[in-house]
Amino acid sequence: MKLIKAPILFLALAAAAACHKAEAPAAQTGSVTFTVATQQEVTDVTRSNVSDITTLPATDDFTLKITDAGKQNIWSGKMSEMTGEYFLTAGTYTATAEYGTTTEEGFDKPCFSGSVEFTVTGGGSETVSIPVTLANAIVKVACTEMFDNYFPTYSFKITTAAGNRIDFPKGESRAAFIDAYKFTVEGTLTNQGGTEQIFSKSYETGINPATCYTVKFDASAVGGNSITITFNEQTETIDLGDIELND
Repeated sequence: MKLIKAPILFLALAAAAACHKAEAPAAQTGSVTFTVATQQEVTDVTRSNVSDITTLPATDDFTLKITDAGKQNIWSGKMSEMTGEYFLTAGTYTATAEYGTTTEEGFDKPCFSGSVEFTVTGGGSETVSIPVTLANAIVKVACTEMFDNYFPTYSFKITTAAGNRIDFPKGESRAAFIDAYKFTVEGTLTNQGGTEQIFSKSYETGINPATCYTVKFDASAVGGNSITITFNEQTETIDLGDIELND
């Protein structure tokens, strides 16, 4: 398994309140400001970055929600609306930042989310950081050189649990973001003799958020009629039936 410790975007948030920033805070209020620090490194066998897979969202693209200790909504909106210094009544709050949604699936469809509890003290000034992690999973398709040789023409499609279809034509190197639940991969293969074969394989367990999976295809020995699929460190042989790979 290639585990992505997704880019953790530390969003230090200015929690907006029903207070006025033009006036000096009274004893029962405190100010909150925000800064941004981004950690992009991805922990997998290639030591890559999530920015190698997709463009990271800008801080202003995130939405922010502030709730009080009673779970009542204090403020919500775009991070781009959070400018300058803001004041909150002294107390305990939760800040939640989100970008995208897991129901939007496909290439360049990451979803980040995270929340943190913080406390405002009367007359104090706080900087609050929210650790934001990847909420969906990533799926890539790869084929070996032998597979390319056996099947001059092929294409794959992934259908997610929500019914979204993502096409992977031959040569597609991008990775797709999907809800971390289950999916089905289907392939249409044309061998050297021009015979077309279709197969389908479903994966319904062990799919986690903030994780990058590669579905890798390989061909069997010369003259064989099967392929192998490696997923999540497990390899399975798929029988393609009575077809001739080399006419």
